[in-house]
Amino acid sequence: MSKKRDVSLKWQDLEKRAGNDVFLSWSWIGNWLEIISGNVFLVEAVVNEQVVGLGFFVEKTRKIFGLFTIKQWHLHRAGNEKQDQIWIEHNDFLLDANISDSVREEMVRSICNFDPLVQEIIIGLSTSDVLLSCAKSFRSKSLQLRPLIDALAYRVDTKETYVDEVLSKNTRSQVIRSEKLLNRLGNLDFYVVTGTKEVQKSLESIAKLHIDRWDKTNEGSGFTNPSFKKFHHLITSDKGNGIAEVSILSLNQKPLGYLLNYIYKNKVYFYLSALTTFEENKIKVGMTLHTKAIQHYIDIGIYSYDFLGGDARYKKSLSNKKYLLSLGCFQRNNFLLRLENEFKDYKAKLKGVLFKVLTSIQ
Repeated sequence: MSKKRDVSLKWQDLEKRAGNDVFLSWSWIGNWLEIISGNVFLVEAVVNEQVVGLGFFVEKTRKIFGLFTIKQWHLHRAGNEKQDQIWIEHNDFLLDANISDSVREEMVRSICNFDPLVQEIIIGLSTSDVLLSCAKSFRSKSLQLRPLIDALAYRVDTKETYVDEVLSKNTRSQVIRSEKLLNRLGNLDFYVVTGTKEVQKSLESIAKLHIDRWDKTNEGSGFTNPSFKKFHHLITSDKGNGIAEVSILSLNQKPLGYLLNYIYKNKVYFYLSALTTFEENKIKVGMTLHTKAIQHYIDIGIYSYDFLGGDARYKKSLSNKKYLLSLGCFQRNNFLLRLENEFKDYKAKLKGVLFKVLTSIQ
């Protein structure tokens, strides 16, 4: 317990000097440590007796061709599908903002030297500049980047009146029409819930709606996953330091939709939604709710609203900035890994050829 407290104090002290996003806050990382399993390693960088870099790696193993076992290190991820369903984004080491690039470089070198048996180091979802910086340092140690996932992400950055100044003419007309149709059905209201008890009460309603919407799909609902549920119970409790807020759209005092947002360093991070659907497809609960939430945050002086990863049409329509998030695997120069990569590349090419053939036949 004392060791964890020492790490907590170090992390929170460095957090004050870092340019990190919410996913590297102690509110996120500290609660993530409560749900993961496996061997966890803390990498620490110190300059003149001051901590300037921190990062947690979880060690896992996997088999190549089902036979040969290799070690992996995952930065702020568990390497476990269930435990990673909370889906960290903007991932990086926690770094002193004044010397972030040089510290990141030294931390990469140190983890490469720590255990030569670690054959793969997985980092992400991270912005392009972070992965490129890591790739440069890993190359100096003969580790090459193999991309695993690329995801477009969207956000709103504006101090203007959102609907009139940011949205396109077409999107604006959809939002206005949706609100008019909802107003015809009764008393439409928007409000934001803060405070531990109120947020956790809303989370119960969010979970029910989310399960109803996603449980029978391929994606599934995280709220049926015990690790996901535990994490969000923790981060919306006092252990989350009040970063969670819920935006609610209601009709005749009955909630139609919820947005779970995390507020950190004067930015909003949209995490997930739970929405009622209407047969009338011109009623767009999600777009109406996001529009009101974005304007609410602008009105109180928060000018960045991050939709995070996912190339959903509504995110593109409601935002004015686009960026890329990626998950990358840095691999040592290992014969078995090279062979596996060649096999995977061959399968991908073959799949592409077959798809073209089938498309031409159809």
